[in-house]
Amino acid sequence: MKPPLWIFLLLCASTAAGQTALNRIAAYRHHLGGLQNSPATFSHSYDVIRYNLYMDWCDALSDSSHGFIGKMGITFVPSLRVPLDSIRLDNDPAYLSVDSAFSGEMALTTESSNGKLTVTLDHQLYAGDTGVVDLYYHVIDPGVAPSPDSLQKGFYIYYEGEQVAGQPTVSQTVAYTMSEPSDARCWMPCYDDPSDKALCRIAVRVPNGFVVASNGGLDSTTDNGDGSSTFYWSENYPVSTYLMCATAARFAVIRDSVTIGGRSIPVEYYVYPEDSLEALKSNQCSIDTVVSMMKFYSSIYGDYPFDKYGMTGVEPFRYGGMEHQTIATINRKYEFDRRDVAHELAHQWWGDMVTLGTWKDIWLNEGFATYSEAMELQHASQTQFEDEMRFYASRYFFEDSTQLRYPIYAPPEGYIFGLAEYYKGAWVLNMLRNIVGDSAFFGIMRRYRSDYQYGNAVTSDFENVVDTVAQTDMSWFFDEWIRGKGYPVYTKSYVQVGDTLSVTISQVQTNASLFRMPIDIGVYSGKQMTLFTAIDSVGQQTFKFYFEAGADSVVLDPSNKILAVIPGQNITEVRQNGNGPVDYTLLQNYPNPFNGMTRVVYHVAEAGMVTVELFDILGRRVETLAHGFQASGLHEIRVDAGNLASGVYVCLLTTPGRATAIKLVLEK
Repeated sequence: MKPPLWIFLLLCASTAAGQTALNRIAAYRHHLGGLQNSPATFSHSYDVIRYNLYMDWCDALSDSSHGFIGKMGITFVPSLRVPLDSIRLDNDPAYLSVDSAFSGEMALTTESSNGKLTVTLDHQLYAGDTGVVDLYYHVIDPGVAPSPDSLQKGFYIYYEGEQVAGQPTVSQTVAYTMSEPSDARCWMPCYDDPSDKALCRIAVRVPNGFVVASNGGLDSTTDNGDGSSTFYWSENYPVSTYLMCATAARFAVIRDSVTIGGRSIPVEYYVYPEDSLEALKSNQCSIDTVVSMMKFYSSIYGDYPFDKYGMTGVEPFRYGGMEHQTIATINRKYEFDRRDVAHELAHQWWGDMVTLGTWKDIWLNEGFATYSEAMELQHASQTQFEDEMRFYASRYFFEDSTQLRYPIYAPPEGYIFGLAEYYKGAWVLNMLRNIVGDSAFFGIMRRYRSDYQYGNAVTSDFENVVDTVAQTDMSWFFDEWIRGKGYPVYTKSYVQVGDTLSVTISQVQTNASLFRMPIDIGVYSGKQMTLFTAIDSVGQQTFKFYFEAGADSVVLDPSNKILAVIPGQNITEVRQNGNGPVDYTLLQNYPNPFNGMTRVVYHVAEAGMVTVELFDILGRRVETLAHGFQASGLHEIRVDAGNLASGVYVCLLTTPGRATAIKLVLEK
């Protein structure tokens, strides 16, 4: 029989809002041609349209029971051209038990085996039909020995004053869900695959004084008159099960908003009351900082994709953060850490709006968010960006040297969240950006968004977008950096005879294939550097350059553009030891003459104001390429011919008390 009906009140969206959401998911499914991007979908007999979820957490939050009762309503449609007489759902019997199933008032037969729940329908459904199944279930109390933390999975609850191994004493009672990659089945019956995105409504009953945060917008809060309240949330954009969540604590809510693309988007920090002042005025990352980050990411990736963004700061939490759609969960230890906050925010584009099609494609989530984190630093400081990329490289090299070497696509078991997925993934995007240039790179990201927004994508989808936008075959790049393992290790030697400089580059890596990469070669003569570029692709290659001056030293990849190891060469040490340029130097652009794009490299001796401008032959300023405070060291600007006419241009570098210029020749 059904439990009492009053427990299972579900929110109802307005007719207009509900129809808009259903239209959105219908368009999403039509756009993806039935989710063809995910191999898992080919054998899946139905698509979920909406999850209607109710959870009663009152007892769990009041008496340390760790479990709860719930109801899941699933609206679905057949996805194959055969009659549908049953649906299979994921549920982990160690944590979740389904008590009964109904279609309207009709009780349905269920069978549970090997973590799968088969629900037999009361009648067959055909293409164009819609089915609704209500499942009444409970999450099992895992007990308290040896410790609640080690036994909890999917649904986590901690009590004020509790001591959890390796964590500080719990400062206040908190409950939350955490599912990535496949633990949603531990707290709700569902089709637990990232490829099947659906709308969702989540309602949670809690003791008065607790605040519940969840996906989408808060439709209403009801005082039940019995010392409890129910919070009703609805997400009207498709969401994968691993990105659905609910979090409850005695939160203080700090609110702001940001206008993007003509929409006013609420921004919310759910924090413990003692953290509320820092949420408003943190030197590291206040809510104002989050607003500025949303504007920055919107400027490079397109408008923020949802109707709200929020964060909950909780402890204990086993992870740094989790990008639940529209409501990221942040470890309280890092809730005001700029990098962690930027990372989870970037996931709203890459992971939530465009979701990986299979777990083999995890780098599409984590590599993209990690590189976005670095670019958010670059927006403020090029030096911080370069330091961050060096940090990513060092962490990846450390993992690679101490653990299994593996490709970032389809990582082996146990490495789905390995450092390579984050840090090598970020470097892959950085190298792609350097190869194709900023204009094409950000064009790729926007095209990737537009082609797969609110749906799923796999690695080959991203590769196709790269080829289309860059108008070249980049399969060699994906083969070596994404499907292949490791990284190049370069050694070099050089000899000069007259005005011919011969530079020999060798790749000496082991347990990794050879890499084909454009590599910069910096040649120093006195305090000046001349930059050459070669395409290195074999075990050993010799490149010859015309170089009239005498070469004092040769440096490979002086701007650190390749995820590589070059034994015996540290560009920072080279500069500090006086072998690099010490003056303000504007190097000749490369290529020159150019058609399309050219690179201008310059060296700043001391941190300060720098202006780089482009003038035509008549002395008219065409473009300001850089203006502002810059750190000492090498800097690079890419000049896009765009609407410029063929002819001679002058690039002028101006610093306090100094000015130097070069000529650029554009031939269209």
